[in-house]
Formats: sequence, structure tokens, C-alpha cells
Amino acid sequence: MRTLPALALAGLCLLLAPRALADGDPARGKQLLFERGCAACHSFDGSARPGPTYLGLVGKTRKVTTQEKPREIVADEAYIRRSILEPNHDVVEGYMPGAMPGLAMREGDVDHLVAAIVEIGGAPKPEPAKGGKDGSLRVLAAATLSFVLGHIGLSSLTLRRPLIQRLSEKGFQGLYSILVLAAFVWMIFAYRAAPYEELWRAPAWTRWIPVVVMPIAFFFMVCGYSTKNPTQMMQEKAVGAEPRGIVRITRHPALWSFALWGLGHIPPNGDVASVCLFGGIASLAIAGMLHIDSRRKIALGNAWEPFAAKTSLVPFARGGVGKAFAEIGIVRVVVAILLYVGMLHGHRMVIGVSAMP
Repeated sequence: MRTLPALALAGLCLLLAPRALADGDPARGKQLLFERGCAACHSFDGSARPGPTYLGLVGKTRKVTTQEKPREIVADEAYIRRSILEPNHDVVEGYMPGAMPGLAMREGDVDHLVAAIVEIGGAPKPEPAKGGKDGSLRVLAAATLSFVLGHIGLSSLTLRRPLIQRLSEKGFQGLYSILVLAAFVWMIFAYRAAPYEELWRAPAWTRWIPVVVMPIAFFFMVCGYSTKNPTQMMQEKAVGAEPRGIVRITRHPALWSFALWGLGHIPPNGDVASVCLFGGIASLAIAGMLHIDSRRKIALGNAWEPFAAKTSLVPFARGGVGKAFAEIGIVRVVVAILLYVGMLHGHRMVIGVSAMP
């Protein structure tokens, strides 16, 4: 079922895709290559210039960096057109982003330039995909499903109760932690190995979304893990206590932090692998809230109803924000800010991609 949104989105992208490449005049295109200064940086015969040569370009597999993620792409007409209109979208390995300036084009000029470069670069002969890449997205999908369904399955009373009887509570928690961690590590490695397959081209402004969302996510995370809450693992006895702090805002603060993390990172990462990874994390967090509520209602019985009536699944739905923040205190806010600033500046070192817009 989770593949349906991705398939629908892919279909929408196809429907909204640009019109087919128009035929241009190669002779006029060659004139434009000199008039616009392209020939100063790109040679026609393979000789060294500041930019890549056009000779043998078409049909060649190129190593590029797209949105700071390395990938391989076949240089076809669509790639050439995109490189003219958006020169920094796919940066060829060994070249610096921003080296090629964007050029204002009159109607038809791009068609002429594409036709000229295709003629100079040779007939399109796309290379077959290398073995091992074909299955990497399927591996990522399998890892993400294992991560999501493993969480929910092991947390269900149907599996949890018999396993606890056999292993004890501590034994079950140990097994649960190992399996979930293994699935998470598998998912991360599968994501790093997955090819870049674009679903949509993210506008530059979308990079601000995680910058704005993540301080809230860190705040929810810090408060969630430092506040007693019967929705948290092994804290069921707190159901009788008066909700305090972040629990007045939502009874699932920690899960909301992961949901915001996942949802906030989808818009600026419009490739299949990122949608799978971040969508899986967000889906697990949201499904986990509903699953925990259902499980706690069964396990805690009548004690759950008063707590559920005083709290909400959706943040800020119950009001009482002023009292909540007074109970949260300044220390948690400072810790959340420090974590956010640390991740903002250490994102490239830890994740390999800069978090700065």
C-alpha cells in the first residue's frame, strides 16, 4: 500500500514533464556556442579546456553530483538541455559548482544549442545499467519495510506477550533493541548505496524547510525523553500522574520529533531513495502513535481514559501551552538549541551533506 503514493507521484511527474525536445538547427547552434562563449570553455575535439569536452559526450555515462549526492547519469538530450538551463543541477565530477554561469536564452536558442552539442557529441548510445544498481532500490524498500513493520510487529501484544513469557521483560527488550537497530543500520546502508532516481526537482527554497522544522523536532525530542509519560516504554505506571510539561502539548512528543524529521526532509530531497527513507521514518512515527494509543488502552484499561482525555495526539490541540512551557523550563530549551546548532554545523561531517540552504 505504501508504494501507491510514490507511484501516483511518479505518474504526476510524467504528466507534468516538459514537452518533447524540439528539433533545433545544429548550424545555428554552433554559431550560438561561439556567440555565448560556450566554445571558450568546452572543446569540440577532446582537447583540454576549463569545462568538459563535447566530443563523445552523448550516450556517455557521467559521474555527477546532484543535490550533493553522487550518482551516474547517461548524457542524453534531456541531460544536455538541463545542463544549459540549470548548469548547477548536475555538477560533473572534478568540476566546481557555479563554474558555468546561467545564460538567458531566447525562445528556440536552447533547441539549437542542444542540436549542435548532440551533433558534435555523436549519436546517443546509452550504456546499459551496471549490475547491482538495479536491485539497490528494492533492497532499500525491503530494509525500510523491515524497520517499520519490525517496530510495529514486535510492539503488538500478539507477539510481545508470548515473547516476554519466554524471554522475560528484559530479555524481550534486548531482543527488540537488537532487531530494530539491525533493521535501522540496514536501511541506512541501503539508502547510501541506492542510485539517485529523481521524482521531482526540488526548488532551492525547499532546503529551508528542514532548517525551520528541525529546531521544533529537537525540542520535542529533548522534552519527550526527559519527561515521564505512560506512552513511553516501561513508564506505564505514570498513567495516574497529572500530565506535565510537553505531555500537555502532546502525549507523543518523541514520536512527533521523528515524524517532523522525516516529513521535513522529503520536500528538498525529491529522489526515490530519500522519499523511501524519510517517508518510512515519518510513517513509522505516525503509525506508532496510533498503535501505542490502541495498545495502552487495552493494557491499562480504565486508567488510560482519564489520561487520554487530558492529553492529545495532535500537538497543541488541548491548549494549556503557557503552563506547559513553564513546566518544561529553560534547560530543555537550551539543550534543544545546542543540539540543533551542533547538527546544523556538523551535518556535513556526520551525514555527508551540508544542512545549510
